[in-house]
Parts: sequence; structure tokens; C-alpha cells
Amino acid sequence: MALKFKLTEDDYITFNKSHFERSPSMKKTFSRLRIYMTVIMFAIPLLLSMTIAEFTYLWIGVIAGIALAAAAWFYYPKFYWNTVTKSLKRALRGGKKVKEPWIADCTLEMDDKGVSFKMGQYPSSSPYSAITDIVTDEFGYTYIYFTGLQGAIIPPAVDGSEAFISELKEMVRLNQ
Repeated sequence: MALKFKLTEDDYITFNKSHFERSPSMKKTFSRLRIYMTVIMFAIPLLLSMTIAEFTYLWIGVIAGIALAAAAWFYYPKFYWNTVTKSLKRALRGGKKVKEPWIADCTLEMDDKGVSFKMGQYPSSSPYSAITDIVTDEFGYTYIYFTGLQGAIIPPAVDGSEAFISELKEMVRLNQ
């Protein structure tokens, strides 16, 4: 059984965002960075008011610090995801500011031995026992995780994907 589809830049970015949201270490890192950013944004106006006015206008620094910290707390998630998106686009486009998006032809095949995944000109194959997880997110994407840092993305609305995924889950269950 085989699936043929195109992976776009947006599919790849959606996968990485979904993976980041499910990863315990990324959640922890995001939470820490959000708190650090908020504390820094509170401290900057406070330190400026103490430096410039020598404690005379400390209350202005506190009020400005609270306002800036609140803005940082609510704006940071949007800033974070925009940064992640830009970094992924740059990585996919080879570090160049190319206007055209990244697209790859993909083939995902199952046989008696395992799963073969070919993205562009780069093939890889893994036995069923190497599949660690099969996740479907709220947008309809299915992610197949292999051991290590390898995975496969199946975008929504690929013909035959539901039958392929159910058969794959059965083969993984039988081979573990």
C-alpha cells in the first residue's frame, strides 16, 4: 500500500509547531522564556527611572514596568511563533531569501518488512518496530514518529490516508 502526496512549507511548519506544543521540554522552555521576558520588560523602565531620576520618579518606573510586563506577557507567544516560523522557512529555503515556498514530492509505502518514506530524492526505510508514535492533530495532519529524529507527515485530504493509517497502526501493533 502506498500514498503519494506533496508536502508544502506550511505542512512542515505546522508539524514543527504541533511537535513543539506536545513536547514537554519545549513547553518548559517556552514557559521559562515567557517569564524571563516579562521580568526583563518589568525591570527596564524601573531601572531607567531609578538611573535618570534617582528614586524621585520610582512610581512612574513601577507603573511603566507593570504595563510593559503585561504587554510582553500577552505578546510573547505571537512573537515566539513568528520567530519559529521565520527560522523554519529560512532553514527549508537553504538560508536564502527565496520568494517561492518549499515543496517536496513524497511517497510513503508499506510492505512486509516496514515503511519506506521518500521525500524528494531522499529515501529512508524503517521496520514497523521503529515506529514510536502515530499522532493525528486537530487540523487533520497525521505524524508518524520513528526512532530518533525521523518522522513522516501526512497532510489532510490525501486520498487513501485513512485506510493507510489504520493498516499501519495494525502492522505496528503486530510487530511490537
